[in-house]
Amino acid sequence: MDFNNLTNEEKEAIRKAVLEEEKAKEAKRKEKIKEYKGIVDETVKENFTKVEKLAETLKNTKLEIFKSFEAILELKEELYGIKETQRSHTFTTSDGNFSIIIGHRIIDSFDDTVHSGIAKVKDYISKLTTNEQPELEKLIDLLLKKDKNGNLKASRVLELEAIANENGNETLLEGVKIIKEAYKPSKSSTYVEAYYKDKMGKMVSVPLSITSVIEERNGEDKERTN
Repeated sequence: MDFNNLTNEEKEAIRKAVLEEEKAKEAKRKEKIKEYKGIVDETVKENFTKVEKLAETLKNTKLEIFKSFEAILELKEELYGIKETQRSHTFTTSDGNFSIIIGHRIIDSFDDTVHSGIAKVKDYISKLTTNEQPELEKLIDLLLKKDKNGNLKASRVLELEAIANENGNETLLEGVKIIKEAYKPSKSSTYVEAYYKDKMGKMVSVPLSITSVIEERNGEDKERTN
């Protein structure tokens, strides 16, 4: 068909037909998009319910595990005469095939007096001569470096204390003492870890998160020792 030989009416009819076809295609596309979004909504809601149930199961299981070990911790204290103050506890079966670890994580935090301690330490640093122990100055500055939350790290304070004890300077010792006394750690999340011994004698972690489970499925199956 030679478009140039068509009458204006025929050309207009073709133009309208093309427009109608494009409108139909667009309407069909919009309908498919609507259908797609509907499927997404339905699938997300369905699986979100599953995840909520899983989270509730994990929470209740963790509470039950901690509850079940309360009596054991009390008995351990009674038998060995030691007050349990550690952050984690490992319990292993007599044959060594199964272990469960329960514990809580700690957030390092300090009260306001820590600033007085830091000031004393920096006062000591300011009085060092340019030729006097420059490496010590750099090390102390590093140990006083704060994390993203504005807190010192407890492990670095212990290193700083060792330096102060070795150095013997009263100002430095007093500053470190104030910093230590300002330490007010707070409990963060509790956790449970579980391990079993496979046939090769290796302790293998039981996956307790969705991510871990997926990785376990994609990896080699590990048979445990009964």
